Amino acid sequence: MYIAGYAVECLLKTKLMQIYDCKNLRELDDALLRRSVLPVGSTTFIHQLETLFKLTPSYHRLQQNQDIWSLFNVVNRWAPKWRYVSKQTTRDEASFFIDAVEKVIHWIDNNI
Repeated sequence: MYIAGYAVECLLKTKLMQIYDCKNLRELDDALLRRSVLPVGSTTFIHQLETLFKLTPSYHRLQQNQDIWSLFNVVNRWAPKWRYVSKQTTRDEASFFIDAVEKVIHWIDNNI
């Protein structure tokens, strides 16, 4: 589950770099700051999926699609600290999360 959530983070950052024609996150920060897309003092060196998604031009379309929005909210519970947590997850919970990630990734690939 940790790796699946991390994949969403990486995909969002990759899409943002493609949109703004940047080779790395430092260039992306500069480009977003120049365009006033990124608030001063903020950075893309973060792990918050929704914050990253808000930087894309497709965030409002995501919110309008109730099916994918509800799945994104499942995926958005992901946190980097999961790699350190020993709490057990059920197979059903893990399957549900992975399925949500797959659908969100598919949406991102086709809409950003």
